[in-house]
Amino acid sequence: MAKEKKSFILYTDIKSTVDKLSDEYAGRLLKYILAYVNDENPTTDDLLLEIAFEPIKQQFKRDLEKWEKIKSKRSEAGKLGGRPKKQTKANKANGFFEKQTKAKKAVSVNGNVNVSVNDNVINNKRKKDKKEILVYPFDTPTFKAAVSIWKQYKADQHKFKYKSLTSEQALLKQFGKDYTTENDAIEAIEYSMANGYKGIYKPQPKNNKNENSRQVSYSQEFKQQLYNELNES
Repeated sequence: MAKEKKSFILYTDIKSTVDKLSDEYAGRLLKYILAYVNDENPTTDDLLLEIAFEPIKQQFKRDLEKWEKIKSKRSEAGKLGGRPKKQTKANKANGFFEKQTKAKKAVSVNGNVNVSVNDNVINNKRKKDKKEILVYPFDTPTFKAAVSIWKQYKADQHKFKYKSLTSEQALLKQFGKDYTTENDAIEAIEYSMANGYKGIYKPQPKNNKNENSRQVSYSQEFKQQLYNELNES
């Protein structure tokens, strides 16, 4: 980030991601964020930490671009002598009221028709929006990206598409029943894709080791798919 920028915005919607992390990982994520905004160029081989930080990093980049534009505009305004004259503001205000007056006249002519039609459109849109809400067992950008990759895999490899939101919700509900952590659910998606399965199955434990001791490991190809999906969303 820019060296002269002494603060940054951390958005509240990352709480859903942080809540899924252990206290140790949450602390590591905070340290990673602070290292990044202080231009220390941190790196890590920990996939979970990378995925948790990726959407935060993209938001930082967008905020920095906005800040640079604002700084540039302020600099240009300073060169031109600061604020515009009061008369300019008055002219803008007069123009605004003229537009308002014209708008009121138009409403008086077409008000009865437009209001009834618009109300129906708004009500129908609200009903549609309510039906289109999907509930995810793991409400994080990473899990949603993995589900999107699975749906694309089903379409490409098995010519199958979920025909309704009800069928998609059934899939998400099954994830909630079969997997207790987001990592296990995502690993099952990659395992099933790698084996060409039509359904989602849990990876088989290797060498009869305790499943709880198994570390989550994703292939480089699947990592790239996750990154691409996160950047497009």
